[in-house]
Amino acid sequence: MGQGSNTSQLTLPKAAAKVHLAYQVQYVHAADSFALAAELGIVRPFGLMRFLQVLLACTAVLYFVYLTGLYFAQRSMSYPGARIRVSPEPVPARGLERTVLKTPLGNVETLFLPADPSLQGKPQPALVFGHGNGEVVDFWVSELDGFRNRGIGVLLVEYPGYGRSSGSTSEASIRAAMSAAYDHLASDPRVDRSRIVGFGQSLGGGAVCLLARDRPLRALILQSTFPSTAIFASRFLAPSFLLRDRFDNEAALRQFPGPVLVIHGRADTLIPWQQGRRLASASPHSTFRLYDCGHGCWDPDHLPFWRDVDSLLSEAGVR
Repeated sequence: MGQGSNTSQLTLPKAAAKVHLAYQVQYVHAADSFALAAELGIVRPFGLMRFLQVLLACTAVLYFVYLTGLYFAQRSMSYPGARIRVSPEPVPARGLERTVLKTPLGNVETLFLPADPSLQGKPQPALVFGHGNGEVVDFWVSELDGFRNRGIGVLLVEYPGYGRSSGSTSEASIRAAMSAAYDHLASDPRVDRSRIVGFGQSLGGGAVCLLARDRPLRALILQSTFPSTAIFASRFLAPSFLLRDRFDNEAALRQFPGPVLVIHGRADTLIPWQQGRRLASASPHSTFRLYDCGHGCWDPDHLPFWRDVDSLLSEAGVR
């Protein structure tokens, strides 16, 4: 009995040793196979450098996909007002005249609001207005009566793709619309074509600057306007060369010979007022005014807007 017990005790360790030896042999063979595969380039050890390379490649792919989406979505983001629904007819207003002009890039609606009839007689000066990207011309039908009361007719130009205008919105289509609207206005015998002023708010400033490149304007009023859309690219971590519509307003002001009034809100968070000052510095004939308001603030009865505009119109010989 005692000898059998000793035999079992000797046998078990020998069996365990054999199992352990077999495991070692298999492990060595597996390790040798992996080393051989690595040497042949079939697999590579996944070290820190390799991990960083894969991470960088994945990041680059994701960034490329992001930029591609941003490139194709930027016009939808830049022109939200194109989604505003309007009635088939414009808002009624005293003396309003609606015209639809044909351009190569769509039919464009314009609303002309003649100067106060009591001030008419000889041809009167006029103002071409461009609204912001989140608006339509209907919003401004009665807002610019201060110009009409000063003997200045007002032409509201709707962008292609906005309101009742057809076509797609882009820098090129806006440029074509503004030029067509100007030509129609300048052909009106009631208008003194030598005294036409451009006024734009935010994106409308870009529209008016495009017009200033193509047609003669006596003066410019730019409120809450950007130097160019390149300032927005960095906010989306995107290079500016991907911009489809640049609106280089700085370049336009460098070439513009007449007086310019640049107005900006001190509390503007969309386009900081420093950008307005930068825009104004592009023209040696500019005046920069900083108001206590935000982006696109329109409160002419409580801000010194008319004081500054009257000074500009006098300087330009408009009135």
